[in-house]
Amino acid sequence: MPSEFTLDLCFIRKPKRTPFQTMIYQQLHELFNGKGTWYMDYKEEEGLEIAIAEVKGLGTWECEEDLLRYIEESVLDQTQDCWDYLQGYQVQVIPKVDAGSCRLTR
Repeated sequence: MPSEFTLDLCFIRKPKRTPFQTMIYQQLHELFNGKGTWYMDYKEEEGLEIAIAEVKGLGTWECEEDLLRYIEESVLDQTQDCWDYLQGYQVQVIPKVDAGSCRLTR
């Protein structure tokens, strides 16, 4: 069943050489390319890198737990893991009984 989803993610870390924004962007691209759109707000404050990402789109998940399981299973083998810096998230999945002209195929 198609669903609409919104995922807000907050990543925080101490500055390192690896570009934080690029790492997060690549992982979001791998996870949600073709499933949704995202934007990221990045800043450095009080000696920390802070990135807030919002992802919105359509998926085949029926509930929040399904979306979180998808993320967990997909990032198990990542070498540059921005998920180590995830400090908080908010997720919402709204199943759509009739998607109208916006049809989603598995």
